[in-house]
Amino acid sequence: MPRLLVAFLFLLFAAPAAAQTFNGQEQAEIRAIVRDYLVRNPDVLQEALEALQERSNAERWQRAKSDPRDFSIGPADAPVTIVEFFDYRCPYCMASLEWVVDVVRTRRDVRFVFKELPLDIHGEPAIEASRASIAAMPQGRYFQFHQALLNYSGDLTSERIDQLARQSGIDVARMRRAMASEAITDILQDNRGLAVDLGVNGTPAFFINGEMVAGYNRPLLEEKLREATRNAQRGRRS
Repeated sequence: MPRLLVAFLFLLFAAPAAAQTFNGQEQAEIRAIVRDYLVRNPDVLQEALEALQERSNAERWQRAKSDPRDFSIGPADAPVTIVEFFDYRCPYCMASLEWVVDVVRTRRDVRFVFKELPLDIHGEPAIEASRASIAAMPQGRYFQFHQALLNYSGDLTSERIDQLARQSGIDVARMRRAMASEAITDILQDNRGLAVDLGVNGTPAFFINGEMVAGYNRPLLEEKLREATRNAQRGRRS
């Protein structure tokens, strides 16, 4: 690769001040050489774009599985991590609860992460339920409340949310005080932004070691979970 091309590629990753090393003529020459090189070798650009996409996906997956504000069940060092984006008024999220609970209870090699994603189409009840579940998390009864909310298919009024919380062992007054927190608003906004970045366009959306399964398709979820388990076992042996 020509010397000036190497220099230009260095500038792409070096500190901005390094660009001052080259005068205007040298920078013009570098741009011309790079353009000519890429025209003659378009695969180089494609490889660079694919590498950039792969790195971006890895960073997004890291954000999805490692946010300390999320509720999770399972060992921190589990070889398989499942992240679920869900909405408490989503019928498919309700249908998937049985599978989620089964995985949580039977798989000691899986860490399950829960991310509230109330959708606009489900209106204020979905938002209020999400705020309530996050607000109740410090009380240590999140998963019980989570199941109660998803198992309830009637009109989810404020009174019903409080009733389900109380039945789950939650101090409702404490939960209600916490629900107004801006920190909860930030969590929901961050979840929405991350979902967009990851290509989520509905709920539920499951990510099994970074691979998305959109919607509730139990056979596919179980297949992807088996695949992730095998890959993790091979990784430990190598």
